[in-house]
Amino acid sequence: MNAIKEHAIGLKHNIVTLILLSFAGSIIYGLPYFRTYYYDAYQQMYHLTNTQIGALGSAYGLLGVFSYAIGGILADKFGAKKLMIFSLTATGLGGFLHLFITDFHMLVAIYLLWGVTSLLTFWPALMKITRMQGTEDEQSRVYGIFEGGRGVFGAAHLAVATAIFGFFQARTLPALGIRWIIVFYSVAPLILAVIFAFLIKEPKAATAQSAAAQSAAAQASAAEVSANTGTATAEADAAETAETAVEESAETAARESGLTLHSALALLRMPALWLIILMVFTTYSIRMSIFYFAPFSSNIVGTTAVVAAMVSAWQQYVRPFAAPGGGFLADRIGRGNAMTGGYILMGLGTALLFLVLRMSGTAQMVMLVFACSIVYFGVFSNYGLLYSFLTEGGVPLGVYGFAVGVVSTVGYLPEVLCPLLAGVTLDKYAGSTGYFIYFGFMIAMTVIGLALSVLWTNTFGRRYKQQQIREREAKARADRAASSAKEDTVLVASVTKGPVSGSAATVTAGSVAGKPQTQLG
Repeated sequence: MNAIKEHAIGLKHNIVTLILLSFAGSIIYGLPYFRTYYYDAYQQMYHLTNTQIGALGSAYGLLGVFSYAIGGILADKFGAKKLMIFSLTATGLGGFLHLFITDFHMLVAIYLLWGVTSLLTFWPALMKITRMQGTEDEQSRVYGIFEGGRGVFGAAHLAVATAIFGFFQARTLPALGIRWIIVFYSVAPLILAVIFAFLIKEPKAATAQSAAAQSAAAQASAAEVSANTGTATAEADAAETAETAVEESAETAARESGLTLHSALALLRMPALWLIILMVFTTYSIRMSIFYFAPFSSNIVGTTAVVAAMVSAWQQYVRPFAAPGGGFLADRIGRGNAMTGGYILMGLGTALLFLVLRMSGTAQMVMLVFACSIVYFGVFSNYGLLYSFLTEGGVPLGVYGFAVGVVSTVGYLPEVLCPLLAGVTLDKYAGSTGYFIYFGFMIAMTVIGLALSVLWTNTFGRRYKQQQIREREAKARADRAASSAKEDTVLVASVTKGPVSGSAATVTAGSVAGKPQTQLG
């Protein structure tokens, strides 16, 4: 039996938990990334160059590179709920520490700390719990709704942060606005950690409940068969069926409850895993690059800092529609095809940014927002699908945390590379030239990603689709066979319990005596 169906009772039963997970997956990254929305103010407040700001992001991402795989193992070995509560608490406390630090090297240390608390101990655990909120057939929707929820909450807390910043900037106190944003993003995860302590369940509990439910269902089925047949043989067969179901459930739970060296090596030999890693790498390259739309807007297009922040924050308003939309679309046309569409949107939107400086006035702002919106839609449509490919690629739940760690370790390298690449490029090539060079890199990533998604569709995607068709056909045959057997059982039971004729009684009596008798007129 499939792991997902054993560990989850369905999306509709877990929607509240999924919403809380979305909130956590959004708010914890407010502190590591808020600098990108208020780029100029943050840069001036701490007297940083573009390269130094890029170095902060790279320090955060670099620790994540070494943390993801370890975090995946921790998620498989220890309680995911405990890891998430620790992560939220430590991240919030790190934010308060940030209030008292201005030295660049100490800022690097703070970002390294956040790399541990929001990446190592948090992300793999979050992904493992999220996967368990739906069945295998619901995975695209689960991750789509999860990412969409992150977008809703992201839009909400960015609106609050922007209001805070706008309030103080209007009074020519942008530095004070930055400080209060840090306070806001520090308090929120601490409050959420308390909520998680009472409302979130550990995955192991879900596993035990699933096994118990299967046991109860098997026993109920045994009782029904016994009642219909009324025979000792049927009762014995039914009892054996129930016992077998319970044993299989226990064996599956045991098999998928931990990570072994053999299962880890088997995972690393899966070609599907490495194709997923490359798709994550290309998508995340664009994901990390869209943060530079804000300084492009203010420094090159000439908008105010607040407008530039709103252009960047607009991504969080697109996200709630793009991520679930991509998930539902993937369930209809296939994950690989949906990813292909996302890459096309990312490439098209980035190409349109080259036209912005050829315009002026309202037309320029419309084109800027339109181009950014297309990129945002493609990014978050794809971003919401990435981890559902692990299910389509056949990754077992028992090594899922480790798989997320491996994928994140390599796939999230743009967390390290893109800030440095962008910072060095923008410092070396002044004005629009540096941005256009970097936009060219973004387009190259979308072209590579497009080729990867097409390859997936024609290999693992096609194989998974054929497997699903075979499983549905087998289930239909089993249902028909079970229905036919039940009808035969009811017929036999009705004949056995009906009136017994004299002839039947005579024959039965003779048979019991070991001497079959012939009915005499």
